[in-house]
Amino acid sequence: MTNRNQQYHDPFEPGVSSPEFEQYARQSYASHGGRGAARPSAPGAARPGTPSGPGPASAPGAPVGYGAGRGAGRNGAPAGYGGQSAQPGNTPYSRWSRGGSGTSRMPGGSAAAGAHAGNSAQPAYARHGRHGAVRPQQGWASPSETCDMGFAGSAGAYVSPLKRFAGLVICVLIAVLIEVFGFNLAFFTSMTYPQVGTYLVNGVSAGTEGALTLDSSANYFEITGLDDTVRSIHFTPQLNDPAAAKATDSKLQVVMYLQDEGNANYYQLPAVSVDPKDAASTYISLDPAGDCHSIYVSITNLADVGPVTVTGIGLNQQVPLDSDPLRFAYILAVLLALYAVRPQSVLFSRVFDGRITRQGWMVIGLVAVQCVVIFILVMSNTHFLSITHTASTENQFQYQKLAQALLQGHFYLDDVPSAALQAMDNPYDTAARDSAGVPYLWDHAYYQGKYYVYFGVLPCLVFYVPWLLLTGTGFPTWLGVAICDCAYVAGVAYLLTRVSRRWFPRTSIGVLLVLDIMMFVAGGGLILARTPSMYFLPEAMGLALISWGLGLWVSGTTGGFIDRRRVVAGAALIALTLAARPQMVLAAVFGLVLFWPFLRDARGNAQARRACLGAFRAALTPFLVVAAAVMVYNFARFGSPLDFGANYNLTTNDMTHRGFHADRIPFGLYAYLFQPPALGSQFPFMHQTYMDPAYQGVTIYEPMFGGYFFLYPMTLVLLALPRVRHGLKAKGLMPLWICAVCVAVVLCIFDLQGAGILMRYICDFGLYFALAAALSFLELLQVRSSEPLSKGWTTQLGAHAQVPVQQAGAHAVASAAVAGQTVSVYRIALYFMFGSLVLMIGANVLLWNAFGIY
Repeated sequence: MTNRNQQYHDPFEPGVSSPEFEQYARQSYASHGGRGAARPSAPGAARPGTPSGPGPASAPGAPVGYGAGRGAGRNGAPAGYGGQSAQPGNTPYSRWSRGGSGTSRMPGGSAAAGAHAGNSAQPAYARHGRHGAVRPQQGWASPSETCDMGFAGSAGAYVSPLKRFAGLVICVLIAVLIEVFGFNLAFFTSMTYPQVGTYLVNGVSAGTEGALTLDSSANYFEITGLDDTVRSIHFTPQLNDPAAAKATDSKLQVVMYLQDEGNANYYQLPAVSVDPKDAASTYISLDPAGDCHSIYVSITNLADVGPVTVTGIGLNQQVPLDSDPLRFAYILAVLLALYAVRPQSVLFSRVFDGRITRQGWMVIGLVAVQCVVIFILVMSNTHFLSITHTASTENQFQYQKLAQALLQGHFYLDDVPSAALQAMDNPYDTAARDSAGVPYLWDHAYYQGKYYVYFGVLPCLVFYVPWLLLTGTGFPTWLGVAICDCAYVAGVAYLLTRVSRRWFPRTSIGVLLVLDIMMFVAGGGLILARTPSMYFLPEAMGLALISWGLGLWVSGTTGGFIDRRRVVAGAALIALTLAARPQMVLAAVFGLVLFWPFLRDARGNAQARRACLGAFRAALTPFLVVAAAVMVYNFARFGSPLDFGANYNLTTNDMTHRGFHADRIPFGLYAYLFQPPALGSQFPFMHQTYMDPAYQGVTIYEPMFGGYFFLYPMTLVLLALPRVRHGLKAKGLMPLWICAVCVAVVLCIFDLQGAGILMRYICDFGLYFALAAALSFLELLQVRSSEPLSKGWTTQLGAHAQVPVQQAGAHAVASAAVAGQTVSVYRIALYFMFGSLVLMIGANVLLWNAFGIY
């Protein structure tokens, strides 16, 4: 592939290296803990295991040890720019560029099928032709001879310690301003509130009303006898029924009515939420028309949360200063993280290499920090940490009951369905059950007079059964979600480092850190941590299995041969998703994409073909074993090996007659992917989106807060496909990119057809959109220079000296007369990544508060 822009050339196109970059790579490796810079070999030396020979002399000016070979490449491409050497023997050892080794992509080192006569032996990992290594045009000029790539020069690259310290101080000051003035604005505005005269509360003088007990039959109190300016109202509610409060989010929905100078009759104000555990929410601002005469306060959801006791009713009170050190620490941590990955950060000019001990520990440290954050977030949801087994929470304890059943030697639950349920002609008709008052267990699978669990059995086997055997008690579901989410974090880091090392060796530390966060959040990891319930555990385990399975597959097919141990281990992990979250097994198609180059290149070579088919059969074995076990489990429960029991769920609609309707797809895709969020003026500013489907049928809606691409805007880089298509194709990654997007769309359609539109189903398909987005970012943001990015939007395109066309090639700047400025694609991509990261963090902070306990 060559750059289509004829005005200038980009010496850092995919597959193209340069002496300048190779020199920088060696110095960087040595200065960051490497075991020494790569050393050029003596003439005629070869890498271990490769043919050796004297070979021709190096081309004039070609640096020794910088490329695939020391001699001039085919068609005159100089060594060090990815060109092929003229002789197999000219393959000097280089830590950074793997020379021709005489081995092929096929196992056993057999010659590559279809190799062109006269060409040198191909590197073990390279495939020329359709996905061949990219070779630059003859006589390309170096970057310093043609254009400023948009990075700070050596004089501007140095950042003084004082300047770095100033950035940290600014982050601290911004965090202080947000904490003091952002979260305490009401404290300062309430200083100006006037004193209010006497008034009555429920007909008695203010201050003598005592404690008021409100319930669903008497859910209000009234303030009368006013003729003053009222700017706020305050009261302190206390929940009297902890059990009922646990079944909800414990927040009170308050609706108030005012009489004032402009309205002789009561008029209604918008509803507000009051959290008894959050003192700041009990101070409610009011803006009547002129002086206020009466206030009627009602709490509308007492039937759900139970009775409350209200004390401390007052008007225009001073709002106390709310100082939260933990909140301040969160804000400061986010600001420091954003400062560390700002576009001008040095992290974007430092190549990541996991072989360097310090960088390897950096990844481990990042995963450890994320795991700590996950446990903090999971444990912040006290509802699921303290949930108890009651009639209203029966559906949350299905795995505990299944563990008991399995230890007793049967697959059905011990719960006995009511006689009325067993007598119904259609027990799955929700309206018929409710109208007849039939007792039943919500969200359990009911089949032929017994209750079953239709969720995957693997979480029960991994967590609940061993825990029950060891302790005799039920396993805490929140702990299982936290463990699986941490495993998912580690799997994402492993997958991303394997992808970078294999296809994108110039990935910077900064890009790796940002993409790791993106894949975790956009894959659904934050949603899992927000709601650690039984419903999310199968998805959390599925994501952990898939991330590690894909990482092992990528690692096991690297280097031109198939590592059976890693490939089979990855296959076993992905196959196990059949027993956890069955639709997630669709990730198996990635194995076909990764295996196909080996099978294709083995044509005409019987030995290589046998080796490839043997590895393929070995990888297929775990799928057959797991599938057989799951089918036996299904047959024993529902009489069919392919029936997982989800249709027998006693839920909001009859799943047995749900069927497949194409009319669901357009609205479902819109709701899952493209629906804008519903923003408001009250915290958390993000509200449940309004569903207005044209689909005239039955489906399920649960609270949604916007489409996937609005909640995770970093994935919009998928629109840059026209820019990255050629680079991905040159690396053989275009099928993988297409596969990721297609799998995401298919899973999205499967979920909306099989169940409905639910926020948690983003965890089923979000990882694949994030993976495709990561490939796009990696292609756009390979390290261009050892210097940090300079400020500004434009890149200077002007020759420092006139470069003859015959020397610089068609893609070089022909003359200084064409000097000008253009917006750098690299710069745009880096700014977009940072900007969309900020938006994604902001959207998910709001989502965290809006999502509630689900």
